Amino acid sequence: MEPVVVLILTAVFVGALSQRITGMGFGLVSGPFLVLLLDPVSGVILVNICGIIAAGTVFARTWREVEWPIFAKLAFGTVVGTLPGALLTTALPTAPLQVLIGLLIIASLGVSLLIGHLGARIPENFGTQFTAGFVSGTMSAAAGAGGPAVSAYAVLTRWEQRSFAATLQPFLVVGTGSAILAKALLDEGAWPRLDPAIWVGIGVVLVAGLLGGDLLARRVAPQTARAAMIVLAFGGGAATLAKGLGLLG
Repeated sequence: MEPVVVLILTAVFVGALSQRITGMGFGLVSGPFLVLLLDPVSGVILVNICGIIAAGTVFARTWREVEWPIFAKLAFGTVVGTLPGALLTTALPTAPLQVLIGLLIIASLGVSLLIGHLGARIPENFGTQFTAGFVSGTMSAAAGAGGPAVSAYAVLTRWEQRSFAATLQPFLVVGTGSAILAKALLDEGAWPRLDPAIWVGIGVVLVAGLLGGDLLARRVAPQTARAAMIVLAFGGGAATLAKGLGLLG
């Protein structure tokens, strides 16, 4: 098996672990590395495809705790937001797009951490929910990482963790699905060109990661898992940024 294939499968496996343990993180953890291993557009689409499966699997277990009125407003925003994100990915050359993806991931994580530290608060209304969804949709289409914007909204509104994590799953399905559709309509060549055997391997490691996450979720503290996710996401974002800057130079 070629080293690049092993790295792709590893990135998918670790992203699935993160998604199952923390409720989010597939795009943040896997996205930067898949963008490095593939081209930015097809790499983000692969993240979106796997993210739909990962979030859908978690949703099958948590749907009873979803807050559907909030989900509807967030989902409306994310569907609208995927269009500018998709336009960015199809309009920019490879090097600037890698720089943009790296910067978006690093900035979104940094802002989320800062918001949590400051302890600020915003009202729960249509405007804040639509805005969070819109930013998430743009991020999902551009970088494959729509979670931080909604995570920031949850922190700012003091959204209870269990219902937030449950509501996040169908929201991510809608956001990533919209991102795939928008990019497919704008660029017919955006779909990842991988051998059938690699697609099978991705499916296998995705399931394995979700099952492994089930086991680890009972043994690993959520704070520890979240810290590991943030470290990996920052590292991947920095590597993507560095590669894009290197290509520009």
